[in-house]
Amino acid sequence: GDLRRTLEKGGDLQQLRMSNAMTGKPHTIQADQLAVEAVEQMERYRINQLLVEDERGALIGALNMHDLFNAKVV
Repeated sequence: GDLRRTLEKGGDLQQLRMSNAMTGKPHTIQADQLAVEAVEQMERYRINQLLVEDERGALIGALNMHDLFNAKVV
């Protein structure tokens, strides 16, 4: 989404640094939380993706609304 929004604003990919396009503090969820909590968070913040962290806060994956649809959570 960050990259798409940057391109929509006319960003030049040849000169673009990712630090200038990315969200500095993306929304995350812990791996041991329930899927329904991910849905609630996505609805609350009107987003369709969450980064998944382990208990130390290390990134271990990404979850999007399509994953939740496929798992029949939504």
